[in-house]
Amino acid sequence: MDVLVTGGAGFIGSNFVRYLLDTGDDSVVTLDVLTYAGSRDNLAGYLDHPNHRFVEGDIRDRELVDDLVADADVIVNFAAESHVDRSIGGAEPFVSTNVQGTQTLLDAALDADIDRFLQISTDEVYGEIHEGNFTED
Repeated sequence: MDVLVTGGAGFIGSNFVRYLLDTGDDSVVTLDVLTYAGSRDNLAGYLDHPNHRFVEGDIRDRELVDDLVADADVIVNFAAESHVDRSIGGAEPFVSTNVQGTQTLLDAALDADIDRFLQISTDEVYGEIHEGNFTED
């Protein structure tokens, strides 16, 4: 299976990429713009893996996304601006990446007849837990 992992140089995404490469024979393309949250160092030891290709780029770049999606069976989107405190100081990068970038990926997936698209998020969508535990029930 050919898997496109966006945001794959961040903490969570890079662990997922390493898991895929360690446990299967999937071909993995990692797309990451390498902002404050992503680093090639997170993929140390995997950048030269025979089943892995790293692409530095932005999920908002439709031409690039189309090229990468053309060879994918599955898209797993970890790419996002995060950290709520940063969004308070300036919402534009959050809207641009998290909404418009995801829309670019979805449109490309639709045009390429990709039927498996996994959208990943973090605990920040729930807000703070002041006491006790949280469940999705």
